[in-house]
Amino acid sequence: MRDLMGELFDRVEEDLDGVTLTPDGLRAIVDGRFGEVTVAVDHDPDAEMLRVSAAVPPPAGTGRSFLLWCLAMNARYWDVKVGLDDRGLLLIHSDFDVEEDLGMDAVAAAVIERSDTVIDLIDDDLVDWLLEHGLGTPNQRKRWEARTDDDD
Repeated sequence: MRDLMGELFDRVEEDLDGVTLTPDGLRAIVDGRFGEVTVAVDHDPDAEMLRVSAAVPPPAGTGRSFLLWCLAMNARYWDVKVGLDDRGLLLIHSDFDVEEDLGMDAVAAAVIERSDTVIDLIDDDLVDWLLEHGLGTPNQRKRWEARTDDDD
């Protein structure tokens, strides 16, 4: 059986800043507009799939409007979904099939693309929603307002 995560690491190392190969999968710490976020790439060999995800604390003090925002994001992004993980964190994730005969270059390209989309949802859509609704600590709001899409 091939070492999927090792092969994947070799192909994404240059494109995913700070990516490391851990016993659990690939991990990359991204310092974006939201703050430091860990992007995880996990492999489920039984299901023949990869999950690219990031978990962040759900915003405190939100209610129905945040639930509606989550549902809207699930409809807007066909390849990335928003939910809660077993720790109660907001999980932004993208799952896709990886079969044995699929080329590693295609898998690596999909991982990079999905990682970018996960971070975009957090840094653009989530941060903008939080700012629009007056949420976040004063320091978070200052960071979010200072760092814009133009800073990339």
